[in-house]
Amino acid sequence: MLLSAVIPLTATNTPQESPYLGRACYALFLSLIGQANPSLAEELHEPRGAKPFTVSALFSWERPHLVQPKVREGERYWIRFTSIEADLSRLLAEEMLPNLPSSVELGPATFVPQAPIVEGEAHPWARTTTAEALVDRWFSSAGRVDRRFTLEFASPTAYRRIHRNVVVPLPAGIFRGYLDAWNRYCAPAFDRDLLDLVEAEVAITRYELRTAMLRIGQAREIGCLGRCGYTIFRRERAVWRVINLLADFAQFCGTGYKTTQGMGQTRLISSPES
Repeated sequence: MLLSAVIPLTATNTPQESPYLGRACYALFLSLIGQANPSLAEELHEPRGAKPFTVSALFSWERPHLVQPKVREGERYWIRFTSIEADLSRLLAEEMLPNLPSSVELGPATFVPQAPIVEGEAHPWARTTTAEALVDRWFSSAGRVDRRFTLEFASPTAYRRIHRNVVVPLPAGIFRGYLDAWNRYCAPAFDRDLLDLVEAEVAITRYELRTAMLRIGQAREIGCLGRCGYTIFRRERAVWRVINLLADFAQFCGTGYKTTQGMGQTRLISSPES
């Protein structure tokens, strides 16, 4: 199961400062997992290796475009947890999400959580599906598929390339992460030659992007956020299908660097007729 769960929160205090809470949200996630499965929480906290989940920072319910919203008592916010690994998704859906505490602390702020949202009809960033359903959606003979698509990056997004952060969502750079995550946790696996094809045949053709900086611990991280449109120039619908599938999968696996601490929150928002 692929899970994207949105947890609404109501603030119960107004801290003097509102720092970036990506790391605090990550700590909350591990704490909640630890209550249900301590050994899994330790495994997920290991510093090395790919992670089968993402954790957002805090979003304002009314102003979701804010990178670092000020926390005010009585106002509504939300955070998001995702999973692409079957056992973790099951643990989240069956044990963690139904048993949230009555109050949670994120840095200097405290919140009362409401019922988690796991269906897209109730919130645009919530969703529950399976890898099989994504394959069926994009590879069905009756399914609509296009060569143009748009990704939304709701939090600063960057990916690592030769020990440096790249803050422009170039197709080959971001799809490398999508492909690796899909092949590690989902089926069927796709050949890595796809990345050569993406580099040669997919281009950014429109965008509304800006850069923003986050302070995560002692580090300053810069990334892009906004919307970016891509066009597939290869005239093979089979290629369109797999690229659209991986773009759709980004809602669960995130994009690039530090996706467990709020960066790289991504979703496919359109795939218009070419």
